[in-house]
Amino acid sequence: MRSTFHNLEIGKRGVVAQQTALSTTGHNVTNANTEGYSRQVARLTASIPIEYPGLNKSTYPSQLGTGAEVESIRRVRDFLMDIEYRNQNSTLSTWQTRQENLSKIEGIINEPSEESIATTVSEFWNAWQQLSKNPSSTDLSSRTVVQQKAIALTETFNHMASQLETLSTNLTDRVNSQIAEANNYISQVSALTQSIKRIEGMGDNANDLRDKRDLLVDQLSKLGNIQVTETNDTYQLSFGGVQVVDDLQSTPFDIANVAGLTQGAIAGNIISRDTHVAEYTNQLNLMANTLANGKVEVTLPAGSILPPGVTIPNATMDASNPRMLAQDTTYTVDGLNGLHKLGYTLGSPASAGQDFFVTSDGTNVITAANIRVNSAIIKDAANIAASMRTETVANADGTSTEKVLQGNGDLSLLIAGLSEKKFSFDPLRNNGAITDQATFGGYLQSVVAQLGTEADLANKMVENGTLLTNHADNLRLSVSSVSMDEEMSNLIKFQQAYSASARIITTVDEMLDKLINGTGVVGR
Repeated sequence: MRSTFHNLEIGKRGVVAQQTALSTTGHNVTNANTEGYSRQVARLTASIPIEYPGLNKSTYPSQLGTGAEVESIRRVRDFLMDIEYRNQNSTLSTWQTRQENLSKIEGIINEPSEESIATTVSEFWNAWQQLSKNPSSTDLSSRTVVQQKAIALTETFNHMASQLETLSTNLTDRVNSQIAEANNYISQVSALTQSIKRIEGMGDNANDLRDKRDLLVDQLSKLGNIQVTETNDTYQLSFGGVQVVDDLQSTPFDIANVAGLTQGAIAGNIISRDTHVAEYTNQLNLMANTLANGKVEVTLPAGSILPPGVTIPNATMDASNPRMLAQDTTYTVDGLNGLHKLGYTLGSPASAGQDFFVTSDGTNVITAANIRVNSAIIKDAANIAASMRTETVANADGTSTEKVLQGNGDLSLLIAGLSEKKFSFDPLRNNGAITDQATFGGYLQSVVAQLGTEADLANKMVENGTLLTNHADNLRLSVSSVSMDEEMSNLIKFQQAYSASARIITTVDEMLDKLINGTGVVGR
């Protein structure tokens, strides 16, 4: 036989269950704008019924319901959508980082502009052209212009190399900083995992703590490729292929393992440093070295007098002067330095030119960072070789002196013509040059075009990645975010159910009042 207060208990259970559902809905509404929050749902179930005995059958007519109760409060979240979002987020972060750094490299190369290599090298060739028209010793203005334009060209190389080196250093610092940031996230994920295990070990659902942990994992996915493996008993997180959280244990990510980072901001910075910055530093080095020492074919005019000790294989020499070319001669020189040494400065007696470009650190290989104009030329512009002819002048004592032929600017004209000549940038096919044979200006444009193509690719990948990431996030939010319309409807639904449950209590109260005060009055 059921208790007289059975219906009163049913009403009470209904009030408690609807009140819990209302509290859960209120929790959702107040966290509608909380980052990483997943909406929660109070799952109501019928409580365990009791046996209702009858006259002919102990369980007739059936079991009697005992009301409702809250079985659990769970968050609404799709684990597979989390995986998709984090994969897209890592890829997008990689390309965003590469896009940012390629943009910085474009700013350093700075083409086209008045301070670019293209502009300064063009002005350098033009200065040699002007010197060919005014090579005499009476007016050194043209030589001074060549001197200053050469200094400007080397300083442009030096400045760009310095900026690329600074960018590389900054990227290394940023990688170290981001690894520290990742370890901070890993530490928090580990601490939350311990709290979640403790709470859920007692049979509760740690919904809010799980949201916080998932938000940290989302942020970690921006730094690198991650993988989450969760079962009923364990939670494992790997970062860059290294398992950093294994249930209750955690291991900080070490910089020695960065090779495993294939996606994310850290990988983007490493790729930018080791690929993009290294690539364009190498291209600048190739251009600086090739300008000074790269093989280039020139045609020496007939009548040119070779400096003592210089011979050209198979050249036809003048019968009256074994150092004079009898006809125009094609010859491959070692860059501007090699050609400059075939001419004569304004010194007396006639002296051959020296290396025009040298290194600042005494090494044998010219780079963008160490290229300098020969200090002798910086000290005196008369040491710039412009002529390829000499004359013998008789002295008062009966001797003779070989002097440079005033007014001859054959060498400066040849050097000015190097702007149209093809240099060999990669004679051994092993230095990473874009191509071997190209004019200096053409090679520079190839480098700029390659940089522009890579930057354009990065822009498109960021654009596509943004769309895919937003799409994955929107799908995830469509499941787990708080819908105010839905929550408002739930508020009304649960409020009405609460009121109805309260009415059950009121009804039972009236029944009890009737039973106690309105019946059994005989004998009072």
